[in-house]
Amino acid sequence: MTLKEVIASCLVIALGVILIIHFALFWIYGGVFIYENNKVILALETLMSITIIGFGFERLLSTSNKKYNKREAAASSRKMQNQVSAIQSEGRQSTHPLLQQ
Repeated sequence: MTLKEVIASCLVIALGVILIIHFALFWIYGGVFIYENNKVILALETLMSITIIGFGFERLLSTSNKKYNKREAAASSRKMQNQVSAIQSEGRQSTHPLLQQ
């Protein structure tokens, strides 16, 4: 996970939090500087804000999982190479076609 991906995910999460606070003030006081009288529109805007937060967290978690999976795959590949080297150094022939020379 690069620094750019972390910053992008944090900004999306921050945007969602700011919008939730903004619409929470609409629900509590009916408006701050702008007044929204239509409850259906207000509910849709609030739902979109919650969706933005969810998207930010999902992006952050999926990016960190990709990095973890890459590490796991690299470790598995190194383990396989070590096994092949051990088989070749012992002078035995493997029955597996990928391990044969």
